[in-house]
Amino acid sequence: MRRIRHPRLVGVVGLIAATAFLLAGVSTLSAHSRGQVVLGSKRFAPYGKGWGKVKPRHLYNGGDASGDITRIHWRHWGHRVARGHGRNSIFKPHGGYYRKSVRIKLKAHSLGHCPHSHRRAYKHLSVRIPKKPGGPLGPWRNWAGGHRTICEPPY
Repeated sequence: MRRIRHPRLVGVVGLIAATAFLLAGVSTLSAHSRGQVVLGSKRFAPYGKGWGKVKPRHLYNGGDASGDITRIHWRHWGHRVARGHGRNSIFKPHGGYYRKSVRIKLKAHSLGHCPHSHRRAYKHLSVRIPKKPGGPLGPWRNWAGGHRTICEPPY
């Protein structure tokens, strides 16, 4: 058996290794936490799709086709504001839907916590939609209507 000649050196090396391990864990944890932000809450649309999920590619309110957003691509997820775009069906002026879906822009914002949840969440979703296919995008409007959040049912 070998005798340790410099016990202080062993202690310093151990301290350096432990510090490096902890720092690696902290940076991984913060990156992991940043990616775990969800969009609203499942309670917003219990029979829908994508609510309360991380970076959903498909959102659906559980109602008609105008509440269905598909092929969503997000940027800056986990930051103060996440922006996305996808496809959405829109109404014709005299009823029914246009045959082709239109491009929709999304903005998830107001980071916080929804009631009954410990996860960080975007509490508001704003969208821009054209009035007709190929038309200019309209102004930003709150997906939930009024000043409501996407945390609780809109009724």
